[in-house]
Amino acid sequence: MARRIAVAFNDDADLKKHLNPTELLGELEVVDTAHEIASITGGELLPVRDDIRASIDACRRFDVVIDLCEGVLGNPRFEKNFALTLEMFGIPHTSCDPISVGLCTDKRLVKRLLRAAGFPVPAESGGGLFIVKPALEDAGIGIESAAVVEGAAVADRVAFVERTYGPALVEQFIDGRELNQALACGTPLPTGEVVFDDSLAPRERVVGWKAKWDSGSPEDLATRNRTPAEIDELTRAEVVRLCTSAATLFGLDMAVRFDLRQAKTGELYLIDINPNPDLGRGTGFRRALDAAGIAFSDFLETLIMAAYARRSP
Repeated sequence: MARRIAVAFNDDADLKKHLNPTELLGELEVVDTAHEIASITGGELLPVRDDIRASIDACRRFDVVIDLCEGVLGNPRFEKNFALTLEMFGIPHTSCDPISVGLCTDKRLVKRLLRAAGFPVPAESGGGLFIVKPALEDAGIGIESAAVVEGAAVADRVAFVERTYGPALVEQFIDGRELNQALACGTPLPTGEVVFDDSLAPRERVVGWKAKWDSGSPEDLATRNRTPAEIDELTRAEVVRLCTSAATLFGLDMAVRFDLRQAKTGELYLIDINPNPDLGRGTGFRRALDAAGIAFSDFLETLIMAAYARRSP
């Protein structure tokens, strides 16, 4: 029997007036990824705009929804709400557990939960350099070299972030290697690394909106992805252990990617948890799939089957 597949994505970039044109490129990539996935799966595109009721009603016509909604109505906090509504109607979907998504959307909350559970995360106080990030955004939004500050400049950057993006997360900046770990429905993929050019100063070694979206910019040219990462097996095993343990703690059951830092002294720190990560061409998750020898079409099939498997009776 042919499967009726919907590819839902948030078509709400026009509501995100606080983002600059380059930051908005991340929103456009969601649309491109939705088209690619629809082409591969034979699915029907379902843009989610301002009529959420109509979108949910439309989803009910399908056997499964590939959920690419990174929020709705211009609000990233509503990513969990859309997935939860699908779940309440018994519609199989590919989002991670909605409650888990809601927890991980708040970067301040997730760090405090990780710290309470004994995971290594950067401190929120002390001396040295700090990084100030929007607590409720992703895709590198609000992150750049100017976000790495110290002393009195911390308060200035917090004020800028709060004025522009909303609540701010302040934590110690870990000067070291930037690693990432993807999990595909619980299966660890090869660990990746963002390699920084040697010419960059420590506070410039961040993966922010310019490095992610401003193609050809100095920040873009000074960073490159290397998957698998060139790390020893003990480090690789510890990265996988930390990330799979955190996924279990939060109930992250579908696609998820973790960002970590390894200090120059060797300690690993969990920096960010990304449930339902960007699946676009050239992203860290896709590079991890390639390194594992997994075709994107096969991964999508795994997601779809996992969505069916956990459907409420």
